[in-house]
Formats: sequence, structure tokens, C-alpha cells
Amino acid sequence: MTGMPLRVIVLILLTMPAVYADNISLGVVLNGSSWTGDNGAGSGDFDSDRGGQFGFRASYTRDRLYFGLSLQGGDYDFDNSAPTQFTSIGPIPTANVTITHTDFDLLAGYYFWEQVSLFLDLKSVESTWKNNDYKQSFSGLGIGVSGFHPLNARWTLYGSWGLVGGRIKQGDSVELGDADSTALVVGANYTLSPNNHLNMGVKLRNYRFDYDSGANQDYSLNGLFIGYNHVFQL
Repeated sequence: MTGMPLRVIVLILLTMPAVYADNISLGVVLNGSSWTGDNGAGSGDFDSDRGGQFGFRASYTRDRLYFGLSLQGGDYDFDNSAPTQFTSIGPIPTANVTITHTDFDLLAGYYFWEQVSLFLDLKSVESTWKNNDYKQSFSGLGIGVSGFHPLNARWTLYGSWGLVGGRIKQGDSVELGDADSTALVVGANYTLSPNNHLNMGVKLRNYRFDYDSGANQDYSLNGLFIGYNHVFQL
């Protein structure tokens, strides 16, 4: 992100409401997102026809301090126009292709206020075009904010917002430019029992890639999600 004294990354993650007790939580989540975007000037829009992500997550909570790990991924089918492959030798338009998108997050957070936390996060995102195994990724260390509001003994609302940025890479090492993203998560947690929880809501992610060549690309991964968590009290 040109012009910034530091490359600040604010990650948005689905963070379970704090219970201020020692526990380990394991869960799964299904994200029914769509992938839409714009390949830049003169290149046209694109919209996935099918797709979504399935994920695993784990967290450890000790009083107001928590640590978390999240891994999710899935395939998106584009029957017509698709995201352009921006490479070190120039852009390559694609169509009728399947792209695998994955996210990995490792975070640590603290509830500085009763219902609001701040967290640090190490994030990695990768997209792989299955027609030729072209890979594009970005990663970085970030900071974020999340909060929750109990409605009653069963239902709790929660949400988070932030800005994410990183350096774009082709494969494992070739740098292509800068990436910026905003994200918003709004959801609800339903307590089935003290150790079992359902969660559901909407997750909105918007990305902008500014390549060193002067080209740019915008896209969004938006959709509803539903998940389940089991809590082991320590």
C-alpha cells in the first residue's frame, strides 16, 4: 500500500463471543459465498456460477486472552469470464475455469473491554487456477477488532470489521504488487448446550489488487455462513 509508513493489515475473522473462562473450542463452518469482480479497464466483469468454502477452526481461551487458528477453502466454477491471471510477463485472460481459494489465519487477541476485543493475526490467502496450476497469493501480519452482545441465555450477536493488505505473489516468490481488502462479519451464536454452539451470519470481503505493471483488479467474496463449535472446558 504505497504511501503508508507501515503496511497495516486488519483482518476480519469470525470470532466467538468471549466467556472469560479457560477452554478449547473446535469447529467447522460452511461459507456459501459467491465470487464477483472486475478485471480492470477494458477487461470486463466476472461472476462465479458455483462455489463456496468449507473450513475448520480451533481456539484456546484463558480468561480474556485467546488464540485461534482457522483454515478454509473451496472451489469456484466460472462458466464464462473469470478472474484474469496477472503474471510477471503480462495478464492472461481466463474463462470456463475452476479456481481454488484458500485462507489460513493464526491469531492472538484480548478483550480489553467487556464485550470488545483487539487481535493480531498472521494471514495467508492463495488462489489456484486449475486449468494451468497458476497460483497467486498474499500474506501479512495484521490487527483487527471484534465484539459481541448477548440477547438472552441462548442467543448472542457478534460482529467484526477491518482492512486487510499484503504483497501479491505469483507462485512462491515472484512479487506482483499490493493488495488491499475490507471485510465485514455480522452473525449470531445459538447455544445448544454449554459445550455446543451453532453460529450463522453474513461475511463480506472486498479485495483490490494494484499490480506493479499499473493494472488493477477488484473482486468480492460475499455470502452466508453456518457453523458448529464444541467447547472443552479446562
